[in-house]
Amino acid sequence: MDRRRFLTLAPLALGVSGMLPFLGGCRQDDPLRVSYHPWIGYETLYLAERFNWLPDAARLTRRQSASESLAALQKHEADAAALTLDEVIRARLQGMDLVVVMVFNVSAGADALVVHESIKRLEQLEGKRIGAEGSAVGAMLLDRVLEKAELTREQVTVVDVPADRHLAAWEAAEVDAVVSYEPTVSQLRRAGAVLMADSRDFPDTIFDVLAVRRDCIDHVEHTLLGLVDAHFRALEHLRFNRQDALYRIADVESVTPADARRALGGVLLPDRRANQRYLSPGSRLTVAAAELERRLAAGNGLGNGWYSDAFLPRSHARAG
Repeated sequence: MDRRRFLTLAPLALGVSGMLPFLGGCRQDDPLRVSYHPWIGYETLYLAERFNWLPDAARLTRRQSASESLAALQKHEADAAALTLDEVIRARLQGMDLVVVMVFNVSAGADALVVHESIKRLEQLEGKRIGAEGSAVGAMLLDRVLEKAELTREQVTVVDVPADRHLAAWEAAEVDAVVSYEPTVSQLRRAGAVLMADSRDFPDTIFDVLAVRRDCIDHVEHTLLGLVDAHFRALEHLRFNRQDALYRIADVESVTPADARRALGGVLLPDRRANQRYLSPGSRLTVAAAELERRLAAGNGLGNGWYSDAFLPRSHARAG
C-alpha cells in the first residue's frame, strides 16, 4: 500500500535531464487512461471496475507506486492519476500541468507517529532518532509533531527511511520513532511501537486526489464525468455494503480484512458535497496546498486553475 513512494520528481520518474515536454495532447476519440496504485482511499476505482460501473472509454492501470503513475503521465502513457496533494504540487512546480478534479480521501489517523515504549511524552523525542520518508507529507506531519512538542529539527535526528523499510528499521533498532502510515503503522504497533500522535491531531492536512493532465481535459470530459460518478457509486457501496467491499479490497491488496478495516478507519472519504467544498477558493485543500508550496521552497507558485469542481456530479464549473 505504497502511495507515497514518489518523493522528488527525480531520476526514477522523470529522467536525469528533468521535466521533458509532453508528447502531445489527447484526441477527441482517445480513451481516458487512469493510473493508480494500492491505497485504501483509491480502491473505489477497483470496486467500480469490478462492478462494471466505469464508462466504456475509461481504462484503469494498477501500478506499484506513485512514481510509476507520474512517469506514465509524463510519458503520455496516462491521462489522469490518483496521487497525494504534495505529489501533484511537486509535479506542477516542475512543469507538469495537472488539475485536481476530485478528492479521494483526507487522512484522519492513517498517518501517524509511533515511538519506543520508553517515550511517554512528545518532548522526550529530543535527541531521538525519528525515521521518516523524505516526502512533503512525511515532513509536514513530522514538523507538526515537533511544533506540538516545542522542538526543532536540530534537536532530533531525522533518519530518511523509505516506507517499505519502516518495519525493518524499527525491528533493527535503527530508530526510536517512526512517521508512517497504514497498514505499516499497525505492523509497527504489533512489533511493540506505541502510537504517540496521528493525523487526527492535524485535520485537513493530508489529501489524496485525482489529477488530470490539462491537455486532455477537454477531450475526455464525458468519460471523466462518468469516472467521477463511478467513484461516488463505489463509495456508496463501501458505506452500505461495507463487509463485501472490505473483503474485496483485502483480497486485491493481499492484506487481511481486519487490516483493510483499520486502514479505512484512518481516512475520511468525502462525498459529493464535501468535494465541492474542498474544490472551492479558500478551502482547507487550498490552504494545505499553499502550505505545501511554502515547504517545497517554490518560487514560481502554483498559478491559477490547478483545481476544478466541474466534473463533480451536478456541480457548476469553478476553477482556482
